[in-house]
Amino acid sequence: MGAVLEGKLVPNIRDSDRLDISSIAWILVIEKEATFYSLASTMFYLDASIGNGILITGKGSPDISSRKFLRRLSQSHNAHGIPPPIFCLADFDPYGLQIVSTYKFGSKALAHENAELVVPTLRWLGLKSKDLPTDETSADESGLMPLTGRDRKLAVQMLGRPAFSEEVETDWRRELQAMLMLDMKAEIQLLDRRESGLVTWLKAAIKKGLGK
Repeated sequence: MGAVLEGKLVPNIRDSDRLDISSIAWILVIEKEATFYSLASTMFYLDASIGNGILITGKGSPDISSRKFLRRLSQSHNAHGIPPPIFCLADFDPYGLQIVSTYKFGSKALAHENAELVVPTLRWLGLKSKDLPTDETSADESGLMPLTGRDRKLAVQMLGRPAFSEEVETDWRRELQAMLMLDMKAEIQLLDRRESGLVTWLKAAIKKGLGK
């Protein structure tokens, strides 16, 4: 499998198209385009310890093509005869979690098309409250930022949605509540401030998700 550092545009998928993902062990959806290119440049998706992976970004709120392509990937099978697990990496803020929810459960704006776009097996990898720094550094040094009024309003609205109920996504609900309680948010880049860096964190998280 060759490395394509510049990335490729998500193709328009037809019902008759077949996707060969026989060598793929996992798929990672990344909220931000800049993070996507940064991770692609490290070629960690070819690391033997976690197997070959696919990196995808919808550049923030995903478009229909990205969602449709990801759904087709979720219905395709690898060499083990199963769909590879799909993980999502997003900021620790209401907007990041809303993007994760759009991939998994769909959006209100495209409710009439959600059945062909949702990825029910998608798992949110992080950023989560447990990944935030716990030392005594200042907010600027730690990468933490206070929630804005718009952040808080959106978080409260999201807590009222079925996808964020205790019965559906308990972890998501608790993370939203943690954001409101801490009055803090953080971007994915916070992990690069650690000595081990984002790639090391991702490898460990993907290994755990794969049950290794």
